[in-house]
Amino acid sequence: MTVPALTPGAATARHSGILLGRCNPYGAETGGPKRVMGGLHGPASAALSPEAMPGLPANVAQGEWACANPAQVRVKMICGCGHAGDVMNLCSWHDETSYRTEFVAGTFRRIPETIRARGHYEEIQRRQAGACIRCLYPGHYAEEYKSMFAWQQELAYLRDFGQWYSERGSYVRSRIEEIVARFDEGNANGTIHRCPMRLEQVS
Repeated sequence: MTVPALTPGAATARHSGILLGRCNPYGAETGGPKRVMGGLHGPASAALSPEAMPGLPANVAQGEWACANPAQVRVKMICGCGHAGDVMNLCSWHDETSYRTEFVAGTFRRIPETIRARGHYEEIQRRQAGACIRCLYPGHYAEEYKSMFAWQQELAYLRDFGQWYSERGSYVRSRIEEIVARFDEGNANGTIHRCPMRLEQVS
């Protein structure tokens, strides 16, 4: 599904950054992410462990990923089957300062230059709109996914304590295999499908 690019200035002409506030792709401006993977996971699942990745800014550690640019457009994600997400205020094309290094008169100098950069409107369309979660996990498959996730967590625990080949380990693996088989069936009959999404402007 082809989505026309928002031309520089088009979003600004429709909405003022003063009215929309800051770009808010992942919830940093509204208390953090409310749902992850279309609601399959809760907001805490977006958080990163400070022990595993020390030194991260607080908002990044919580999965918020703040954007300092003003929002230029109000949009929501819509797939070909009609599933729609929440309204988001996003930035679009904007000027950014970049730096290049030049060797002049025996020394290196850092030279600033202005570049035209994509905003979250463009980046989300390019990298994060490939599939609708509700089409990938329709109906009971959402609960099946959550169940498999829980079984996989238990299996990891059993593995860590040397219980992979225990009676319980065999039982957990069999439950995971049953769920995978049902997903394979859903893929084969077309119930599960990959449906691209587009960002549609809203008033």
